[in-house]
Amino acid sequence: MDFEKIGRARLMIRLPRHRKQLSELRFLALSTLIEAYGLAVVTRNELSEHAMSDEPLKAEYTDKCQAIEDEVVTLLTNISPRFVN
Repeated sequence: MDFEKIGRARLMIRLPRHRKQLSELRFLALSTLIEAYGLAVVTRNELSEHAMSDEPLKAEYTDKCQAIEDEVVTLLTNISPRFVN
């Protein structure tokens, strides 16, 4: 599974103001966050599909997803203009 591709697509939906940057920018720090987000989103969704799954664990992954979104926004907001076309 390509977690970076999944994460990038989900973040583009969740963060429409940063859609252009997310589609164009490629550098290690951003790619790493996007990949982590993809993994967290897939895990959260799989946990949500199982009625008997652990509620605290679902909440933890929801919090992780939000924290990564916040980090991505911070990174994209503070990025040097030389990285942006």
